[in-house]
Amino acid sequence: MKTISIEHAKALVQAGAQLPLNERMKLQRQRLTELVGHVKEHSPYFARLYAGVACDADITQLPITDKATLLANYDDWVTDRRLHLQQVLDYVNRDPLKNRSLLLDQYTALRTSGSTGNPLPMVRDDYHNKIHGQLIAQRLLCGAGADVLDISKHRRASVIHLSNGASSYGALLRMKAAHPESADNLLGISVLDSVDHIVSQLNEFQPETMAGYPSMLAQLAIEQLQGRLHLSLKHVTTSAEMLSPENYQLLREAFRCPVANNYCMTEGGEVAMTHDCPHLHINDDWVIVEPVDANNCPMGMADEWSAGVLITDLTNYVQPIIRYFVSDVVRISPSADECCPLPVLHIRGRALDMYTIGGKTFSVAGLVTEAEVWPNLVRYQFVQTTPDTIEVRGVCQAKPETVLQPLCDHLTQFLTRQGCPAARFTWSSEPLLHNKRGGKIPTYIKI
Repeated sequence: MKTISIEHAKALVQAGAQLPLNERMKLQRQRLTELVGHVKEHSPYFARLYAGVACDADITQLPITDKATLLANYDDWVTDRRLHLQQVLDYVNRDPLKNRSLLLDQYTALRTSGSTGNPLPMVRDDYHNKIHGQLIAQRLLCGAGADVLDISKHRRASVIHLSNGASSYGALLRMKAAHPESADNLLGISVLDSVDHIVSQLNEFQPETMAGYPSMLAQLAIEQLQGRLHLSLKHVTTSAEMLSPENYQLLREAFRCPVANNYCMTEGGEVAMTHDCPHLHINDDWVIVEPVDANNCPMGMADEWSAGVLITDLTNYVQPIIRYFVSDVVRISPSADECCPLPVLHIRGRALDMYTIGGKTFSVAGLVTEAEVWPNLVRYQFVQTTPDTIEVRGVCQAKPETVLQPLCDHLTQFLTRQGCPAARFTWSSEPLLHNKRGGKIPTYIKI
């Protein structure tokens, strides 16, 4: 396991943000060379993949990786030979309130899913955790007060997916466990709840800081402006989706406090984040971001949108992420802010919607978090056909009726509990629909 002191991590992150481009790229290359040398020696999978490739090879000479291939080779992928797929899955699926131990007494672990429907557990070592923790503390929260996230002083609400293995929920539980004397100052609210119920919970709890999906928080900003939500916040943090400039301004107007946005992923950590501004600045001294075209050729800083993006995390030495393909549609431009030299990441492929059914409004993020971990569901789409009906379409690894019908029953029961007894989910074997512009298949579409 690669380790680092918190003081050293703090110094490295602080210094990197101020380096000119040529110095950051030199540092990035050094870190990539060190990582490649480590994986060639300690990961049987990467040793095979990089056979004949020099440790100091240009990144474009390294083969591209993807979730399905890495998951299929999991036990050979990890660099700690004691780690095995089922063991890690068992760990992330444990009850974290009953078992607060570290994996093998030294690692944290969480789970992602994404478009394949198969959970990918990610093990993180001390080096990754401390570097990425400092990226959040120094860059994401640079416009906030020094103690804004001190839960002994401020109540915090997180509108997230309350599921074991979800990174945000795991972080919430770890915070509660680490500070039992202040646990009552932390509230997790399910993104599956209706907007009305979320508003009610927030009004009762009265948090001073709040985190969640941009689509959900934008809806809550409207509730605040229209007088149904009554919060006095000191800080708002968004993640997991695109935060548009319009919604950034909406949140600032509604809550009158600093707004931070973090483009992060379970696999790659804190990829890009705001620096007290609407723009997402790439942490390119620690994470390499390569927009690629339809042939997976790097596009660099181009005006065109990519067909996907390759992510390399220079901090994870136990479960390395190197040129890992993600289907997000992005482009990169030079910095637009004088106070931050880091390049800007523009995202077109992560924004989620709200939907209204049975007279109540919910976040599509709630549907996504259910579908992503549903057994044998490879791809999915929610098609709203009437004000009270949503049709689930999907690509399944088993007979559709054995996969989609239980999911429809589950979601229909949820709506009934939320006071929408007339609303229902049905399933269809019809193909997934493309958006009107002929682009990617949207998660949710209304017809």
